[in-house]
Amino acid sequence: MNLTQKPTLIDITEQAAKQPFTPTAHSTTRLTEFEYMRGLAIILIVLGHSVINTNDGFPLWLENIVRGGTGVFVFISGFFFHHVFAQRFDYRRFMAKKVLNVFVPFLVVSAFAIVMNFAVFMLVDQVSAAEAAVMCWQLVKQGYILFPHWYIPFIIVTFLCSGLHLRYLTLPLLTQLSILAMFTILSVVIHRPHGNANVLQSVVYFTPFYLAGMLYSLHRDWMKKHYRYFFVAAILTVISTVWLQSGLLLHVGGYHKAAFEWGGIDLQFIQKMGLCILFIGFCSHLVRPALGKHLTMLASISFAIFFLHPLISMIWGNATYLLLNAGYLEPNTTLLYSLVSSLALFVFQFYGSVWLIGKLKPLLGTKSRLLIGA
Repeated sequence: MNLTQKPTLIDITEQAAKQPFTPTAHSTTRLTEFEYMRGLAIILIVLGHSVINTNDGFPLWLENIVRGGTGVFVFISGFFFHHVFAQRFDYRRFMAKKVLNVFVPFLVVSAFAIVMNFAVFMLVDQVSAAEAAVMCWQLVKQGYILFPHWYIPFIIVTFLCSGLHLRYLTLPLLTQLSILAMFTILSVVIHRPHGNANVLQSVVYFTPFYLAGMLYSLHRDWMKKHYRYFFVAAILTVISTVWLQSGLLLHVGGYHKAAFEWGGIDLQFIQKMGLCILFIGFCSHLVRPALGKHLTMLASISFAIFFLHPLISMIWGNATYLLLNAGYLEPNTTLLYSLVSSLALFVFQFYGSVWLIGKLKPLLGTKSRLLIGA
C-alpha cells in the first residue's frame, strides 16, 4: 500500500487478519446445538413475517416475542465466525465465499422478484406499465426488492469488517466486554433504521449480537459451566422486557427510527439478547432426536428459506387482497381469527418454501447454492 494514501477498509481488515490469533481447543466442526439454533432462528424470523392483524386482534405480547428474530441469526453468525473461520482466517477467501453463497443468490432472487412485482403492480394494482416501472425503480433504490432482504447488504458489510472482528478476538477480556457494552448502549438508543434501509445504522445496531456470539464461542467452556446463572438472568430479561413493551409502553414490534432522534430504550434488543441465551439452553438440553433431525434439515436450507419465503408470501398477500375486494372474504380482527390465520400464513410460506427448495435443488444441481442459497 502506498504510504501517502489513506488505508481502505480492505487494507485494515487484511492487516488485522495477519495479527497473531491464539486458537482455542474447540474443534472447527459445527456444534449440534447451534445447528438446532439456526433452524429455530429461521422459524422465528418467518413467524415474525406471518403476523396478521398486527395491533388489531393479534396478541401484542406474542407479536413482540416473534418479531425481531434477526438478532438471534446474527448471534449465530458471530458464533460460527470464531468457531469455524477464525482459527485459519483468510480474508479474501472468506469474502469470496460469502459473495458466492450470500450475495449472488440475493441478486438472483431479487431479479426474479422485480419481474414478479412488475406483474403484480399491473395485474393486481391495475397500473400502467410505465407506472409499474416507476414503482419497481422505487424498490430498487432502497437497496432490496423483497422486504426481508435488507439483511443481505447489512450482513455483507458486517463480513467486510471481519478483520476487525478478528482483532477484537485478540483483545483482553475486559476490553472486549467494554466494547460490547459500548455498542450495546449505542444499539438500544439508535434503534433500527426506518424501513431497515440505512445499512450503516443496521451494522451498528446488530454488532453487539455478532460480538456476543463470538465471545460465547471463545469462552464456551466457561459459559457452559456457569450457564444456569445466565439462564435465570435471560428468563427474567425476556419476561420483564416483554411486559414493559407490551403491557406498559404498548409498543408493537421492533423499534425503528432515524439514528439521531430520541425514541426511548429499545426493549426488543434487550429481549432478543436474552432469547439467544434461552435458545442455547433449549437446543442443548431439550431437543429430542426427531425434532433435532428436522431442525438440522431446516438449518441446512435456512438461507434458501430466507430468500424464497417472501415470494411465497406474495402469493398469499395478493390472493387475500383479491378475495377481499371481490367480497369473498370479510375483514376479521378477532383473536381466534388472528391466531389461526397467522399460523396458516406461517405454514404456507415456511413449508411452501421448504417444498419449493426440494423441487428446485434437483433441477438446479450444482448451481443450486449459487442461485437460491442452498
